[in-house]
Amino acid sequence: MFERLGRKRLESELTDEQLHRSALAGGGDAIAALYKRHGGLVYRFTLRMIGNSAVAEELTQEVFLALLTQMDRFDAARGSLSTWLCGIARRKLWKHLERSKDALFDFDDDTAAELPCTNDGPVELLLRQEAVAAVRAGVDELPPLLREVVILCAFEEMSYEQAAHVLAVPVGTVRSRLHRAKVRLAGLLHTEMAETEGKRR
Repeated sequence: MFERLGRKRLESELTDEQLHRSALAGGGDAIAALYKRHGGLVYRFTLRMIGNSAVAEELTQEVFLALLTQMDRFDAARGSLSTWLCGIARRKLWKHLERSKDALFDFDDDTAAELPCTNDGPVELLLRQEAVAAVRAGVDELPPLLREVVILCAFEEMSYEQAAHVLAVPVGTVRSRLHRAKVRLAGLLHTEMAETEGKRR
């Protein structure tokens, strides 16, 4: 028992690169540690992109199966393991979308609720909740190329450089897509708020 606890503590202190080297040498515990460390990120990204928990779980498993079979392809000098795994997840996700009816998306181009300020009254709180719901709905309506950059940069708080690595595009493209996504979301939010105000009158 104490040996197991010591191993878990040791794995939590190891870097991704150290765990990667251990996994390359056949360490099953290292793979499990990497899954525990990065599985949530991969799952959240795929779930937010596709909105189906069963498919997100399946794709997450496929990503870590790819990690087992393509372990030697990861190069720490080119980026972090988390962005490499997200890149694999993205490729698998787009293949799934292309095979499914969801491929009818425009290819051209469950975060926690925001905590209310203690000074908000019932009306302000309701308006805040409606705005958050409208933004969430707006993200779901974005074309996949814009949605994925919002998920990575806004929800997962990746830097532009990290997102560019995941998406295999220049940093300028990330900035451009994020700007276009924000413009669309602002328009959707403005429309939603106008409709809500109209219903109240």
